[in-house]
Amino acid sequence: MSYRRLGDMVKFISNKNTDGNATVLFGINIDKFFMPSVANIIGVDLKKYKVVGKYQFACNRMHVGRDERLPISMSTFDYDFIVSPAYDVFEVITSDVLPEYLMLWFRRKEFDRQCWFYTDADVRGGLHLEALKSIEIKVPSIEEQRQIVAQYQSIANKIKVNEQICEKLEATAQALYKHWFVDFESVNVTTLQDYIITNPTLSLKKGDIANYTEMSDLSANKLSITKPIKREYNGGSRFQNDDTLLARITPCLENGKTGFVNFLSNDEIGFGSTEFIVIRPKSFVSPFWIYCLCKDADFRAFAISSMIGSSGRQRVHESYLLKYKYSIINEDMMNKFHKSSTVIFEEVKLLNNQNQKLTQLQSLLLSRLAVGEEEKRKITV
Repeated sequence: MSYRRLGDMVKFISNKNTDGNATVLFGINIDKFFMPSVANIIGVDLKKYKVVGKYQFACNRMHVGRDERLPISMSTFDYDFIVSPAYDVFEVITSDVLPEYLMLWFRRKEFDRQCWFYTDADVRGGLHLEALKSIEIKVPSIEEQRQIVAQYQSIANKIKVNEQICEKLEATAQALYKHWFVDFESVNVTTLQDYIITNPTLSLKKGDIANYTEMSDLSANKLSITKPIKREYNGGSRFQNDDTLLARITPCLENGKTGFVNFLSNDEIGFGSTEFIVIRPKSFVSPFWIYCLCKDADFRAFAISSMIGSSGRQRVHESYLLKYKYSIINEDMMNKFHKSSTVIFEEVKLLNNQNQKLTQLQSLLLSRLAVGEEEKRKITV
């Protein structure tokens, strides 16, 4: 086992999309995954863009100093796609290094810290190509690389399975909501003011240590809130378990960012972004009904239509949401919905907790890529 320079193991390439066959354009997010680009490419000559093939890497060295990480990813797709001409594309050229192992090394926090250390003094903090090539990577035997990759992939597969189960469970809850509360005609109508409270009064003193949730912790397609952290309270929205957090600012509202609070202890108060509207139920209303309401297309369209403010910083005011017209709810039906949804939401919480522990195990595995064999044997999957 030895350390080797990245530049000695890979070749940087610049295959342009000259034939125009590749039409899918990807960017790279800070979590080191390829994602569909949001760039406007109308009228853009895509023949100048770089082609990325399977097991090839692409990276963006421009903002490493600012973001404190290098956006880099390896393609596992069975088709070629294109990336920005500003990206670097490279591939492994030695038979004793697995591309998948190299990608695991790139996921290490220690690798990002090293890249950040080598950035220049520019405001954006670019990473020079020669500095990237000079970074040394520990390369074990090919057999050990396969074992490490297999361990990591087994964890990733379990996380993916859990996420798929959660997605189906949430779809079931939404279908129950739609069946019992949306798909019928009713002449008896009221407003949401009868059913919900927005931004309830909760007490936190400045300087108190509490769980904090930021906007990036909310997802557009799942109820679980990720990575709450402990920090001093200095203002913001306040919430407790069974509250729903609705993003009220553009583009987060349009994108569907919504979260269900279930990670606090009894009577604990958490806080978060000022751009959350905290919603909780009144009287017999189920908290799960609130979350499903906030994910309902008609409700979201109503909220979006009411946004005010300058372009790019538009918001919906919580008082407007209270005016949303809704059929008068049968209490027995609400109780049945709550009973059915409780099982669903509890299972989602359980699976999300499992995934958090599995993610921690992934991080542990990555952090120990550079340690000795005896230490690695302590990691069990």
